[in-house]
Amino acid sequence: MSFVGHIRDLAAARRELETRRLLVVGGAPDADRSAFLDAVAREVADEAGLPVYRFRVADAGDRSGEAGRTPGEAADAVVEACRGVFVVHPCVVVVDGVPAGAADAVPTGTADGSLLAGLISAFAESESFLLVGSTDAREGASALPSDGCADGWALLARAAVHCDRGDPRAAGPLLRRAVEAHQVAGDRRGEAWAVFLYGRMCRLRGRAEDARRLLHIARERFRAVGERPGEAWACGELARLATRSGAPDPDALAEARRLHERAGDRRGAAWAHLWWTVARADEPGFPWREEFTNVQGRFHEVSDRLGTAWTLHHHALTLARTDGTDGVGGTGERRREADRLFEGALALFEEADCPHGRAWTMLEYALRSPAHRFLNGEWAAEIRHVFHGIGDEAGEAWVDLAEAGPSPDGEPPYELACRYPTALLDTLGWTEAGEPLIPRAARDTQPEPRPGFPRPGDRDRPDDSRAHVRLTLLDDVPVPDVPARIALQVVPGPGHPWSTAPLPPLTARATSLGHAEIDPAHGVPADGAEFRFTPHRPGSHRLRFTVEDPATGTVLQQVEAEIDVVPSGPGPHRPTAPAPRPSARRA
Repeated sequence: MSFVGHIRDLAAARRELETRRLLVVGGAPDADRSAFLDAVAREVADEAGLPVYRFRVADAGDRSGEAGRTPGEAADAVVEACRGVFVVHPCVVVVDGVPAGAADAVPTGTADGSLLAGLISAFAESESFLLVGSTDAREGASALPSDGCADGWALLARAAVHCDRGDPRAAGPLLRRAVEAHQVAGDRRGEAWAVFLYGRMCRLRGRAEDARRLLHIARERFRAVGERPGEAWACGELARLATRSGAPDPDALAEARRLHERAGDRRGAAWAHLWWTVARADEPGFPWREEFTNVQGRFHEVSDRLGTAWTLHHHALTLARTDGTDGVGGTGERRREADRLFEGALALFEEADCPHGRAWTMLEYALRSPAHRFLNGEWAAEIRHVFHGIGDEAGEAWVDLAEAGPSPDGEPPYELACRYPTALLDTLGWTEAGEPLIPRAARDTQPEPRPGFPRPGDRDRPDDSRAHVRLTLLDDVPVPDVPARIALQVVPGPGHPWSTAPLPPLTARATSLGHAEIDPAHGVPADGAEFRFTPHRPGSHRLRFTVEDPATGTVLQQVEAEIDVVPSGPGPHRPTAPAPRPSARRA
């Protein structure tokens, strides 16, 4: 993204727009800014042969009291109008009158966190050109920060949108670039938000220890810069980590809600209220109906469709799983109410472009409403397709389980056992009709298979007869340009010949698959192999370790590790281009 302040060079702005397909202009009186936007739009449209569409935020009712709309509702109207135009066919879209500050607002956990974030979400899959004009109440002042810092905030907004959609894979590269942009600008607040989103991304991907470490760092950095809303968000994400083990922590979520309220963050308080309600919804006697209704009202006040959608989803799920002692009528009436709530959640997830929520709602709706499922013979394939579109193999595994039913031996299938903790899978239940009662926490993450988890074909070969490679990071927080120690061990099982004999002089070869150095290139596990890993940029780094038998030249095992590197501190960091990645080969 590029921000152009008082610049009147049409050629430069046009080049930026054609390169990035997105331009934000601010720091000028309304008439001058609008004329400049029109001129840029005409030049690009004439050459490309595209139509031009123009929207003003004020026309959607953003002025106080106009058309009876709140600013959030007006912003939603602009995003929806744009979505309907330029997702369908290429064109040039001009959105003017975006309030100063809305363009660079920090995302706060929802796809509706700012007007610009919503526009980016709608624009992501389009071939159109987008020009945004930002107002500035101060005469002659620059409405937007410097290029480096502005790019960093925009990248954070895009990364947050990907996480909200349930596609954390796409967030990683954006966060790495955001960290670099904020470090170049010396923006400690921006760095803190980037570390927080790294932690949130790790939680979504099921990497609990990495998430816990990064979120603790983010919380301390928020405190250091006095960012109270950020501290509340970090506390909330840390509390949600407990749900992965099947034991939620309602007290910690209640504290996060109080922190949001003290910081004046109504949207954050609504999200914390929702997760607190979800954590307690299955407790006997808990007034879940009133709490879900209150949460829905909170989200309506801040015009947060994504939060409303998840509230309806969990409300419907709770209603479908209760025993009828909550005062609702008979089975038919309860099912109709749950269906209505599922349908409302599904519609909002589609409007908010959240395939993760849509897939889970489709699955639970199908399981709880047999009539709905039987109307579509391809129900499982359709839901599996939505999960597959965001790379959520864990979601696909839950669909497989729902379609196959309980296993005769009562053991969870491999694709779930290798991803989720045993404690969470122990909470999996089944109805009398053979439908799974999937743990609520299963939809909070998209965990990848655990390295070294035995596959079904390995059951004939006991795990204790094999040797494994164990990697240990000896330094807690890797940072750029500072060596971090990594220990490599070869650990034989009790049935392996090496368990009773000295370990042979194997060679461990280390390779960096990114812009980092690792020294020495070789180590001997029998002597205690230790490597020094020196990254040259923040972000996720991959390392490959190859264990060989030097006597025969045989590769015994090859493993890869992913290490998250956080920004080193408030000092500037000069980003460098990543080194060429060598071709990867797995043993």
